[in-house]
Amino acid sequence: MEAYLQQQKHHYFATILQALHFKMDAFIYNLVHHSPYETLLYRWMVKLYKKGKTSEEALQLIYKARNIILLTPTTGLYSYPICTSKPQRNISNPNKPSTNK
Repeated sequence: MEAYLQQQKHHYFATILQALHFKMDAFIYNLVHHSPYETLLYRWMVKLYKKGKTSEEALQLIYKARNIILLTPTTGLYSYPICTSKPQRNISNPNKPSTNK
């Protein structure tokens, strides 16, 4: 019975990873080496599996969560400013950036 549950869990993870265009061996390698993105995805998949979500439901929730984290500049992993100030221009030659520090 336990082997069946492990196989079911493996199939669940494999389905989600395939839809996200991951190869299982590369994902596991990065997970073992504590890659932040793979670690986050793994934690999400485990939580959704424990909640009884189908792989399709899990995939939709992962897409939404991933977009929130990656595309919202004020929250999550990427909370630094996206735009930086323009370099100051040399007054004598407006097309050349200034070397003043």
